[in-house]
Amino acid sequence: MNILLTNDDGIDAPGLNILFERLLQDGHKVCAVAPSGNRSGASNSVTIGRELHLEKRDENRFALDGTPVDCVISAVLGKYIPFAPDIVFSGINNGANLGTDILYSGTCGAARQASLYGFPAVALSVIEKDDAPPYGSGPVYMFEPLADFAAKNIEKCIALLKNSRNTNGGEEYPYFLNINAPSIESYKGAGFSSPCRRDYGDTVELRTGSDGRLYSSCVGGNKVRSSGADVSDSDLVSRGCVSVSVLHVGAVANSRYDGWF
Repeated sequence: MNILLTNDDGIDAPGLNILFERLLQDGHKVCAVAPSGNRSGASNSVTIGRELHLEKRDENRFALDGTPVDCVISAVLGKYIPFAPDIVFSGINNGANLGTDILYSGTCGAARQASLYGFPAVALSVIEKDDAPPYGSGPVYMFEPLADFAAKNIEKCIALLKNSRNTNGGEEYPYFLNINAPSIESYKGAGFSSPCRRDYGDTVELRTGSDGRLYSSCVGGNKVRSSGADVSDSDLVSRGCVSVSVLHVGAVANSRYDGWF
């Protein structure tokens, strides 16, 4: 198969490169177009009003000075990669993209954009062994098991997403897959899940700098708390399982308020 990889951690991130090499082992044609640096939290943002520097690392790896969504746009519309992808993988991300994380995630944003362009897309994330601040304390990630899971389930992912496309009747894929896994050597299973609600315990700190200007910093809490249905993505991962969520690409309106205004 022809596979396009991207991420939000950057072209040099270990998760992307471990997935790249694992897919090559199965004989796939793989090309990576990823940000030149870390763009975590970029969501679905795009760069407007300036050129983006594109660095060719080798025949099948490109670094773009832009967001994850910029990378998908550039790869698909720029036509410098040697194929049209059969599937797009975004990741493997360093850390969780569970529940509310999805709204902020550049990993998920890239998968969403690929779906809008008519490609089956999957966001992949590995949760560190201690998913809590301080994040700089050296979390441990195990990317290889999820890379292996993704490689072994490519056809299932495509079939699932094509089925959702057929029922929708449109050209784009109405859904993408968001897959999260714990950092363990052997998973206890895999299942479908609903996104949980994540409470980050954020606070805002204000300070006046030496230049006399006021600065604002958002500071995460000591622990991220997750809540939701019994079969939430957070719950499945906490049980040692791979969580697979089928997510709609667009904003879904609630028609129950028709006639309210």
